[in-house]
Amino acid sequence: MPIHKNWSTWLLEFLGIAPAGPSEVEQVLRREYIWESQHSARYRQHAKRMQYRQFRDALLRIAADEFTHLDWIAAMLRQIGSEPPAVPPIASPEKNSWQSLLDLLEEEQRHVAEMLGQAAMIRDVAPAAAELLERIYQEGKRHRDEVREMLMKSDPQANWLS
Repeated sequence: MPIHKNWSTWLLEFLGIAPAGPSEVEQVLRREYIWESQHSARYRQHAKRMQYRQFRDALLRIAADEFTHLDWIAAMLRQIGSEPPAVPPIASPEKNSWQSLLDLLEEEQRHVAEMLGQAAMIRDVAPAAAELLERIYQEGKRHRDEVREMLMKSDPQANWLS
């Protein structure tokens, strides 16, 4: 018999009253934990490849913020009786720094809609978890703006127009 989070959960599952397996909230938080972890690693990878120190510093600061999000999500997972998942490693990008920044921004933009949808989906059963996702979204909005500004300042076609 596997070890369960607590006896009441085990008893409910045993009696068939509660579904077995991770809850929807737990699944959402675990997916977000993996995404934030991998994205933090991507920011660090891209920072190493940045030509300009101010861009490198900004990306490392964003990576640190993303890492803080991991702590928040891990704490929320522990509150619901779960542990953070193992995170698969990511491959190192083979693109130039400008394309890397563009990729980061596009990944963030795709993820935003998904994250807000998940927050709305769990709001009724876990308002604190939904608020956490929305808080991460707000910080991510600032990060996206910073990356967008870096892209505009380092646009490879900008020199052609001068």
